[in-house]
Order: sequence, then C-alpha cells, then structure tokens
Amino acid sequence: MKLKPASYPVKRTMNLYYKPDRTTKPATIALYVLFVLVMLLGLSKVLVYDFLVRVQQAQSALTAVEQQRDSVMASLSGFAEVQEKYLRRTPTQEEAETVVRMDILALLDSAVGSTAAMDTVSVAGDTVQVQFSQVTLAQTAEIVARLEASPIVERTTVNTASTTGESRDLVSASIRIQLKKGGDKG
Repeated sequence: MKLKPASYPVKRTMNLYYKPDRTTKPATIALYVLFVLVMLLGLSKVLVYDFLVRVQQAQSALTAVEQQRDSVMASLSGFAEVQEKYLRRTPTQEEAETVVRMDILALLDSAVGSTAAMDTVSVAGDTVQVQFSQVTLAQTAEIVARLEASPIVERTTVNTASTTGESRDLVSASIRIQLKKGGDKG
C-alpha cells in the first residue's frame, strides 16, 4: 500500500462579487433613528393625543353642564321668597283638617250671639264647647237647630241645660259641637 500525500483544498478561481458592510454608515443610522421616531409618534398619538382629546371633550361637556346649572340656579334665585309666600297661603295638613277659627266664631255669633249671652267658648281641634245663658229651652233648641244646619257642623250635643236661678224660664246651656273633618262646607 502506498500512502498518498494529504490533499488540501485549493482555490483556483477568484470571487469578484463583494458586498461592503453599510451598517456603520450615517445614512443607515439615520434610517434607524427615523424608524424609532415614527414608532414613537404613532404611540404618542394613541397614548397621549387621544387621551388629551378625551380630556378636552370632557372639560367642554363639564363647562356646558356648569352653564346649564348656573342658568337653572339663576332661575331659582327667588325660590325662597316664592316658597315663603306659598307656605303663608297654603295651609299645612293639620290646618287643612281643622275648621278656620274665624268661621267658627262667625257661626257662633250668627246662631247664638243675638239670642243668648255667651259665657265661654273653647275650641280644641274639631270640637267646640260653648256655654251660654239667659235663654229658654225653646230658644236653646232653636240655637241647636241653627248650629246643625251649618255646613261645617257634623253634630251637636247639649250637655247640660239648667236654670240660672234668676228666672224660672231662663236656662244656662252647655253645647258640644263636633265639626266636620277638613272644614268641609258641603
């Protein structure tokens, strides 16, 4: 066996295609910087500009609502005065349920005043207690009939009718008058 000498590869042709490395040139660096700036500009539009636009829209909506509120508050500036007038002219629920005292006194004056001498009158809610004297029993019955004919009276009750001692025909009477609820007049 014969030994062959070792053969090494040999280059017999020349490669004429040569591509220079351009990654270190200023134009390439400028392109990379431009790419990064475009990416930052796109992100800033989404992350910053759109957010600022929404904030500005919210502020303009707030301003519009505040102007509307101010105009409503300006129209309500006299509300306290109107409410005071309303409360003066409108009775409360309790007042609406009771008969006006002046109506009660007018009723008593028309029914009792010319016929008898009123001694005491007391009003408690829907109940009126009247004591009068110097009338006969017939006149007391007429007074009760006139009181019951009134639209604000629900019923009357004669508690006592006794003689005064001055004259045998004259009596002193105590009448309890129950008024209609709410001052109904019909």
